[in-house]
Amino acid sequence: MLSYLKKVGVGKKHWKDLSYQEAYEANRKIINGEASDIQIGAFWEAIRLKYASLEELTGFLDSLKEDTEFVDTSDFKPLDLAVNYDGKDKSFHILPASIFIACGAGAKIVGHGNENVPSKNGITYHQVLNAMGCSYIKCKDELLKALEISGFSFYHQKYYNPKLSALLHKRREFGLRTYINTVEKIINPFKTTKVLVGFTHSNYLEKYIQLGYHSGFKDIYVVKGLEGGVEPFPDKETKIQTNKIISFSILPKENNENNIFYTRNINVKENAEICISVLKNNDSPFKDWAILSAGLIIVASGLTSDMKDAVSMAEESLKTGTALESFELYRSISNKCS
Repeated sequence: MLSYLKKVGVGKKHWKDLSYQEAYEANRKIINGEASDIQIGAFWEAIRLKYASLEELTGFLDSLKEDTEFVDTSDFKPLDLAVNYDGKDKSFHILPASIFIACGAGAKIVGHGNENVPSKNGITYHQVLNAMGCSYIKCKDELLKALEISGFSFYHQKYYNPKLSALLHKRREFGLRTYINTVEKIINPFKTTKVLVGFTHSNYLEKYIQLGYHSGFKDIYVVKGLEGGVEPFPDKETKIQTNKIISFSILPKENNENNIFYTRNINVKENAEICISVLKNNDSPFKDWAILSAGLIIVASGLTSDMKDAVSMAEESLKTGTALESFELYRSISNKCS
């Protein structure tokens, strides 16, 4: 481990990027407990200061894939939601509602994550799903069953990569973002070909597209959404980039007075109640935002390339009750299989 530290941790004038193989081997030592806590912290900080190269990130990513228990979803070709694992601390999630609105319109969607992840240690969308009555599924067959019947499946990191999940206590002690935050969400545990990636820093846009290719994705949508997530901003333009020639923007409805409320601080239970109310098609100030987010998911899923059509499909999903039905099916299956 010292040889890698001497390469990346010697100061701005002398540091060098690691090769793919060196990055791979360095992270394997961390994952396998072959590096001391002092070495791990120093390495993480050195990479933070230097900024990880694409070659390094690819090596780190592949080293995490080594221990990943993949689920083959090639029969369904779902959309992977590559959402930051550290959650939100300045706004709340409409994504749990939007997922099932999109499922009700015919989309197949998968997610994965962990909780209490630095640096935000924020609330995650799957914690909101838990508060809505859903449980984690650990069996591969049941994950596929949930995807087939409800349109959605969620794979917790403690099940798909126990070694990576076990490293979380060290990440919490470190307290800051590491390169693991970047690569864990693009790990593709469902072995699918479609991904919707949320990001914060513009210099990571091209890196996520290239990492997406490396991870097996062929259709890559990258969105600089709310708090680095995949939900479009409800009060301003959101730009979407793809690995194709096309890119587009999403605009919320004009003069929506309720848009301002998305930044309020609420707890998990309140967030769950908002999402359930939307799925029941009740009058809600957040319904338009849920529909807009579902529309993006529908487009990224490949059901249509037109955002207006996608929004219409999302509205129909709510109106006919198929959104709520998809949620209730997932909740039932997840509780039987937990």
